Amino acid sequence: MTRFASTREAKEFLVAKIAEEAQREGIPLSEVERKMLHFTETAWTLPDIMEVNEQFDREYNAAEYEKKVAGLIRTARGRVQKEDPQEFSAWSEAIRILSKEDHYLLVMLDEAGAAGGLIAKLLRAFRR
Repeated sequence: MTRFASTREAKEFLVAKIAEEAQREGIPLSEVERKMLHFTETAWTLPDIMEVNEQFDREYNAAEYEKKVAGLIRTARGRVQKEDPQEFSAWSEAIRILSKEDHYLLVMLDEAGAAGGLIAKLLRAFRR
């Protein structure tokens, strides 16, 4: 039995976990940064994502953002892997579900060592 009924549920789970880790570590995530975790051009996303993406491109450094989010993912997954095997399993399932589509979040998941390298390399090339 799967925990997530849709890609959207899987993505919302991961976004929430990343935001929780940012709060836990005292690392600010702006509204634009949080919304960019939803970015995709081919699947469900936020209704204003194209405007958010334009603002992100103007005001943020993508490499720095990706590094920041990857660090949050690495820390959160590492902690959960030690403390809560069921939660770790949910992370893995959510990543597996997302990896079937084109999602910017996969770039950061890969950089954190949580997703397959080939997928994220292709997405990064596509994004730029």
